[in-house]
Amino acid sequence: MNLLQQTLLDRWLGDRDELCAVGDDYQSIYAFTGATPDYLLGLARRFANTTVIRLEDNYRSSPEVLALANRIVPSLGGAEKILRATLPGGPEPVTRSFPAREAETAFVVDRIRALRAEGVALGQIAVLCRTNARLADFEEPFHEAEIPFQGAALLAREAARQLLKQLRKYDTTEVAVTVRTLARDAGWRERLPEKLGEREMVRQSDLGRIVRLASEFDDGQGTTRDFIADLEERFSSRGVDRQGVHLLTLHGAKGLEFDAVFIPRLEEKELPIRQAKKPHEIAEERRLFYVGLTRAKRHLALSWGGKPSRFLAELDIAATPARKLREAEPDDPLYAALKRWRLERATADDLPAYVVFHNSTLAEIAGRRPRDLSELSAVPGVGPSKLERYGPEVLAVLEAA
Repeated sequence: MNLLQQTLLDRWLGDRDELCAVGDDYQSIYAFTGATPDYLLGLARRFANTTVIRLEDNYRSSPEVLALANRIVPSLGGAEKILRATLPGGPEPVTRSFPAREAETAFVVDRIRALRAEGVALGQIAVLCRTNARLADFEEPFHEAEIPFQGAALLAREAARQLLKQLRKYDTTEVAVTVRTLARDAGWRERLPEKLGEREMVRQSDLGRIVRLASEFDDGQGTTRDFIADLEERFSSRGVDRQGVHLLTLHGAKGLEFDAVFIPRLEEKELPIRQAKKPHEIAEERRLFYVGLTRAKRHLALSWGGKPSRFLAELDIAATPARKLREAEPDDPLYAALKRWRLERATADDLPAYVVFHNSTLAEIAGRRPRDLSELSAVPGVGPSKLERYGPEVLAVLEAA
């Protein structure tokens, strides 16, 4: 509750004490509205005849999920309580570090495919992130993997809509330069200041993402109109399905529950978010993490690719940054060989080169050097249809290099 709500409650009550309150101070996550758990925690002090009833039997999550969530409880403060499971046992939560965000995203995609094969409905799976900007990272990989989803929508947000509106006025092969210029005109900053509101941070992230996509797209063959068409193909609402995987912020997930929950990007400056500096701000981020953990019924996966979040240590998870993968340099012979193959294949099929594979996908292939179709399928940007169409040829290039 916030001060306005508490004041209204006081006016209703007057001098009476006939009040029943139900709440969980561990899930107080709306400080940006002025809310605080203090009003709930202070009821017993305000009203001398208060009876406190602790509701500790949990009917949602498996013992394994609750055991992990309960590890962070001592750091939450507030009213002491430990949830007890009433359901039978399930699989142990998965905790993984990855050398790059692309590898982390591929892990999420692969696990969702596996869960789907085991009979878990896509509508019972959720990917939870701190901000909408991070959720957008999963849109394209889900499109490529033909995984329906609901929630995030890069092209529906203000920054992308306004930028593409301006970009439609151009028809030039200087895609990257044009997009970068328009993004700067829209207020895009290459280096973000420390203090940014969440809405502006999402806007800046969306602008930066489109600038990066334009740079990856720009091979001197496609035009700005081709780039717009490519974006609409990769990020349109075509893959959005009310029965698909949920892409939700941690705030948006409160009150919901899912058979399987993924919480990626568990890194410093992501969760806790970079703007959280003061102790009470970190405490709210910790409660937000707890909310995410307790959305899971049976399957829970935590992952990170950069500096591990301090909250992982509070879960007694020995989290260390993973070794970085070798990145393909522009003059890497293997990368050059893959680009030559792409040009030949695109010419034969009368297609723009980016339709076969984007530069970023080729660089990722060159960096990973997959040995078979299974490893190649884990590369972001290599969906089932492209794997079937181009997979054997790509592996042949890798073997010959």
